[in-house]
Amino acid sequence: MVKLPDKFLEWNYYPRRMLIEQMIKGEVGDYSRFFLEFTKHNPVLCTAALDENNKVEINGKVVGVGYVVKKKHLKKYIEIFENHLQKTDIAYEKVKGNKQELNRLYEEHSKRGIRLLLEHIYLDRRKAEEIIDFEKLATVELAKRIPHSSKHTWKLVQRNKSACIVFFQPPSISYELKGLLSVHENDDYHKFVTLVHDAYHYTPPEFRSDRPAYIFHVLEVYDNSPSMHGFGKRIA
Repeated sequence: MVKLPDKFLEWNYYPRRMLIEQMIKGEVGDYSRFFLEFTKHNPVLCTAALDENNKVEINGKVVGVGYVVKKKHLKKYIEIFENHLQKTDIAYEKVKGNKQELNRLYEEHSKRGIRLLLEHIYLDRRKAEEIIDFEKLATVELAKRIPHSSKHTWKLVQRNKSACIVFFQPPSISYELKGLLSVHENDDYHKFVTLVHDAYHYTPPEFRSDRPAYIFHVLEVYDNSPSMHGFGKRIA
């Protein structure tokens, strides 16, 4: 595995902290710029495998990706985000069915959750190097539990764990990460990734089942931007 290079982190990780600070302060400003920043969170996950006829089946889908803490810190942060979720769960049971109260609860949950993300996940440079595992990225498999979904990614990953992630931010920034996916359903990584996902986007208890987590283990990183330093230059 390789560590995500500073060039990538300066574009992808550290600006997320600045964006969260702006959201907390209500200083988002131009929403076109705000949504452009979200391209750092929503790359395309590409997977492939041989089908029953020995032909290559390929798939790409836009996913939300986040960061994970180092393994030795997992239990500590699981507890922090579990407490956050459980607090909302208790209130949810009391107001379930009341649309107005639910909207208020979801907003309260998001505000509390985004502060936790700033405090524990998107850290300043000194703390980030100590806490965050920059050899990994993570995402939640949300489509598997949807009845009408093709579940292409889930099916391909069962046959081949190789994958790549492609980021593109208009007009010209692009990175390609190659690596291996590990599937997590009942372990600490699964707990952590789904809890962080639910920290801002509250998911009621009845909708939390059958949501595997993927950990993307970084093997290679390329700058695909159309510049003299890009065009597929390997940077890690």
